[in-house]
Amino acid sequence: MAAARPGATRVVWSAVRPRSLTVAVLPVVVGTVALAPSRSYSVPVALGCLVVAVLLQAGTNAVNDAEDALTGADALPGAMPSSALRRGWITVRQVRWIGLGALASAAVIGLALALAIGEPWLLLLGAAGVLIGWQYTAPPLRLAYRPLGELASGGPMGLGIAWGTAAAQAGAHAVPHSVLWCGAMLALVTAAILHANNARDRESDLRVGKRTVATYLSPRGVVWEFRLLLLLVPALLFAGIGSGGLPRVALVALPAGVMALRMALRARVDLDARGWTMLLIACVGLHLLTGALLALALLLSVWVS
Repeated sequence: MAAARPGATRVVWSAVRPRSLTVAVLPVVVGTVALAPSRSYSVPVALGCLVVAVLLQAGTNAVNDAEDALTGADALPGAMPSSALRRGWITVRQVRWIGLGALASAAVIGLALALAIGEPWLLLLGAAGVLIGWQYTAPPLRLAYRPLGELASGGPMGLGIAWGTAAAQAGAHAVPHSVLWCGAMLALVTAAILHANNARDRESDLRVGKRTVATYLSPRGVVWEFRLLLLLVPALLFAGIGSGGLPRVALVALPAGVMALRMALRARVDLDARGWTMLLIACVGLHLLTGALLALALLLSVWVS
């Protein structure tokens, strides 16, 4: 029996998986804070970028749930549809419209923002974000149903949003190198989040024809991909500092690197669905910690030379 349906606002909020929205927020924060040393940031533009990024993530989440429900991927053990679907508050059709509505809103606001700041080239970046969000699980591309999910999520959500946010405020030619280093680290953690999800669903995905990278790898290969994604986080931190792309004060982000290392070591061949789910949740926390500490480092670099 379906649970009693709460108010519309709560239903919509639940349908877009709100706990994952920090993955869209942190790249915007990092892309903006990186401009603090040059004082080339713009609070109104940053807020506009934040709204667009959150709508893109929310829309992608809802469309993903709708398409997975239609293909049967969410009906298998271990799958985690949004609570709105799981509790029967909403239909698959309604979830799809919520997702498409969020993506359409992101497109409209992005268009207005690009025209308002006189940077029409941003329309291309925004269009790419909307297209990837829609085609992440929707036909005909179904990027997440191919060995492209980690790339399609990590690249846009890490590098794309961080670079686009900085470029929208300071101009494409004035984006500091620190944005690329920070965005790359956030992209790796984002990819690790998805890979943990796919590692958990590896067997069930095979049964519905969802061919993620994890389905092509051996169990040992699945573990090592997860480890590699996380081990590259502290490696990039030190490489960025050593090359001058990140300020020395970025060492304050070292706890995130240590956490990434410890999580990498927790991945094992014998992990069950619950074990991978716990790593997935931990990766979301790692993303939050990494973004927050990198933003703090970039702020501190204003006063610490």
